[in-house]
Parts: sequence; structure tokens; C-alpha cells
Amino acid sequence: MKVLAINGSPRGKKGNTDRILQSFLQGAKDAGAQVETIYLRELRINPCLGCFTCWTRTPGVCIHNDDMVKVLPKIREADIVVYATPLYVFTVSGLMKNFMDRLIPNVDPHIVKRGEHFIHPPRYSDSSKVQKIVLISNCGFPEPHHFSALVETFKRFTDNPDMELVATILCAGGELLSQQVLSESLRWYLDAARRAGSELITHGRILPETQKILDTPLADPEAYANMANLWWNSQISRGEKTLIKEPLESISQPISIDISEEKPPESCREAILGMPRVFNPSAAGDLNADIQFYVTGSEPGEYVLRIRNGHCTAHEGRVSNPTLTIYTPSEVWLKISRGELSGQTAYLKNMYRVEGDFSLLLKLGNLFSRPEKAKSESLVKEPTPHGPIRLPGMAWLTISFLPWIINLATSSLSQTLSLGLSLFMGIIIWIYRRLFEKPTWMETGTLIYFITSWLMVLLGNNFFKTYSDALGYIAPAGIWLGTLAAESPLTAEYSKWHYPQALWSHPVFLRTNAIITTVWGWIYLSQAVLALTGEFYQEWTIF
Repeated sequence: MKVLAINGSPRGKKGNTDRILQSFLQGAKDAGAQVETIYLRELRINPCLGCFTCWTRTPGVCIHNDDMVKVLPKIREADIVVYATPLYVFTVSGLMKNFMDRLIPNVDPHIVKRGEHFIHPPRYSDSSKVQKIVLISNCGFPEPHHFSALVETFKRFTDNPDMELVATILCAGGELLSQQVLSESLRWYLDAARRAGSELITHGRILPETQKILDTPLADPEAYANMANLWWNSQISRGEKTLIKEPLESISQPISIDISEEKPPESCREAILGMPRVFNPSAAGDLNADIQFYVTGSEPGEYVLRIRNGHCTAHEGRVSNPTLTIYTPSEVWLKISRGELSGQTAYLKNMYRVEGDFSLLLKLGNLFSRPEKAKSESLVKEPTPHGPIRLPGMAWLTISFLPWIINLATSSLSQTLSLGLSLFMGIIIWIYRRLFEKPTWMETGTLIYFITSWLMVLLGNNFFKTYSDALGYIAPAGIWLGTLAAESPLTAEYSKWHYPQALWSHPVFLRTNAIITTVWGWIYLSQAVLALTGEFYQEWTIF
């Protein structure tokens, strides 16, 4: 299957449109399609003169001998044509409009009724082929309704039996995709675009669950508008060298509070006043700035971080002319400081707001990260749970099954011994995880199951002896499906280590893991039903 993509962005390969397009094409390529991208900004395509020479004197051949000559045959040969354009004045870009105007040599001038409407039929007709059209666009506005005129244009463009508009990917607020500091928080969108490309080749359409993700806003509209306005303000004033004056202030003497991974902050006050402890002078350079915090919520307060000559100090109070002002509920900033919430994700959800130099906000992650920590983390390709045993997250899911594997492997021994060995392994795993990480439902549930079952057998309970096979499936089914009720899918607790922390609480990440967890939960449940059926059949046969 041939997929031809037409990129109509003046930015070409550097644009946000191409970020979405190339993710989509990679998915199509992974599914076995042959893909090609044409960048209109790199071609010489003259505007249509409306002379109709290509319809009369030289049918199918334009008067212009430019790059369009080599593009027209590719359009005819493609099974799928992807039109990728940024939204310009609620429609396609100028490059794309010029290109679409020059497609007329591929159509016949006669007006005929095809389907429900009168149209110009294709000049090179293939009755067995319906060309599929995909529209990909992004815009600087944060709301999707701005695409309505663009979509209507393509509905009319494909309103004939020879073409079908099979997919639209419309990204409001697409400028966020170019912000490197936000790229990890928004990876889910490009991953969905890649799946969309694969699904179109495999299923002939984008599946509803993927389309739903692609229709999800990248950010809260109000937060996006605030961020965009701050960015424009910073660009308008660029080049104007302003002297930083010591502002009128009412702040305390510098306050130092120690925070670390071993001793995370217990309050928002500790979190903010402890930030100088993780200040990275190399990232600050010659930056001079005051960062004002106005905190609301359960711990209201006013704080200032002062950066001067490679040093950072923390104060209580306020300054009259801060470089950046952050308005945040105490609960939100505490979660961000403790690593329980991504600062970028929180901002995109409008959980806090800022005023002033937006570029400084984007630098906070680098400014307040220990240099030695940043250096060591750059050497680690994949984050792993804490502790001396440095295994990837999903490897711990395998380890959590060790008690069950031991129980199966020693089933020929006495039940008491078999369960005892499994219980011993379960205790070791749980204690280790308790020392370095919070035990997951799987590890805690496994420990509870083997403690209960070992005691029941030890006390001579015949119920467990009779239905041990079925209970061995019911227990993991209950554990896995139970995590869904707690809105914390079991696989997410292990797979999260393979992704940036910003994604751990993202709805798309949790939804994907909920699907995986549900499938395995029902597999265990079905195995339990089969085991119970076998037990009942055996008892009925004996009876």
C-alpha cells in the first residue's frame, strides 16, 4: 500500500505539523505501508493561472513546467494521500492551497453526476480504486472548533465516489509539541498518532479508542492561553536589555531547609524554602531573577526565591517586581516537589498559574536539580525502582510471581511444605519492597493469600485442600481486577518505570494499563471457572 504525504507547512520538517505527520507515517510504515513525504516548501510550484490549458489545448498537462509535473503522477498512484497543513485563517496554508489548485490536470473538465452531486470526474479513472484521504492539522488556538471550516473544505473535496475522507487528526494547541520541556508530558499524543497510522493500514480506519485520545486537548484552554500570552510578551521584549533593579521588598532573611530523596518535604513551606538545596548553578549561568510564590489552600503563604550570581536563597514575604510569579495551591506544589505530580502536566491542566517571564518557568526543572543527580541520571537509560537490586520495573512483575511458581513447582510435595516455601519467598519479596518501594497490590495480595492458605492447611481445613486449584486462580484474579476499583491498574505500578514520571498519572497511560490489567484479570477468572468445573465434575463422577 502506497501512502503519499503532502506537508504544506512553511516550517517544513521543523514544524509541529510534521511532528504529528511523521509519527502517523511511522505507524503506517510499521504496519507494512510504503510511505513518502513531499515538503511543498522545498518545491517550485507556480500558482494556477486559470487558463484551463490543461483541460483544452494540452489535456492533463499544465502550462507550467515546474515541480508539480513530477508530483501529479504520484498523487494518482497513491492508495492513501495525507494532507498535512497548519491551520491558516481557518483553512489550509497558502502552500497547500496553491498545491490543491494545481491538481486540476488530474480531473476532466466535464461536469457529470457521480453519486448525489455533479462533479468533475478524474481524468485517469480506475473504477476499482477509491483513494483514501487523511487530513492532519494543528493550530495555535486551544479549542478544536477552529478546525470546522477546514474539515468542511475536505468533506467537499472528497465528496465523490473516487475519494473517501477516512481520518482526521486535528491538534488544537499544537505549538506545545515544539516545547522541549513539555515533550515528555505530551509523548502520549504522538504515540496515539503513530497507532493511528498503523490502524489505518491494518483496519482501514482509526479505531475509536485511538481517535478519542487524539481528540483529547493537550492542555486546559485557559492555561494554554496564559502560557501563549506570556511567551509572546517575552518575544516582543526580546533584545531590550533591562537592568534588574533591587525591588522594594518585605522579605525575611535567607532561610535554609534541607530536602532530599531520603527526606522529602512534609509541607509546602518546606518544599519551597528547601529549593535552594537542589539549586544547580551551572544551569543558572548569569541569571539574576526573583521568583515569587503566592500559595493558597491548606498552607497559605508568600515566598521568594532569589537567584543572584550563581546562588539561590529562599525567603518568606514578597517583592514588588518579581521576574516570575507563581500562584499555586499548597497541595499542588507539595505533590510536584515530592515527585508525585509532573509540574508540566499540572500546568497544562491549569492546576496553577504564572505571570511574568514564562521562559524562566520552563527552566525551573533544570535550575532546581542537583548537578550530581542530573549527571548520574543521564547515564541511566532506564529508571529503576529504588534498592540495591537494580532491575527494570517489569522485571519486578515477574519476581512477584515467584511464590506462585514455587507453589506450582513443588506441588508434588506436601501442601504444607509447598505453601510454606511459597510463603517464605512472598515474605522476602514483600519486606524488600517495603524497605525500598511501596509494595504493590500483587506483592501484598500474594503474601496475604499464602499466609491464609498455609494456616488453613496447617489447621486441617479441607475446603482449601479440595479447591486449592481454583483458589490459586481466584486470588490473582481478585488482586488484578481489584486494582481497577482502586483506579490504580496493577501493570501501571510496574510499567511506569519504563516511562517519564510525568506520564505516570496521565489518563492515557492509566487507561492503557487498565485494559491490560482487565484482560489478565479475566483470564485468571476464566481459569478459576474451569478449575471449579473440573472439581465439580470429578465429585459428580465419584458420586
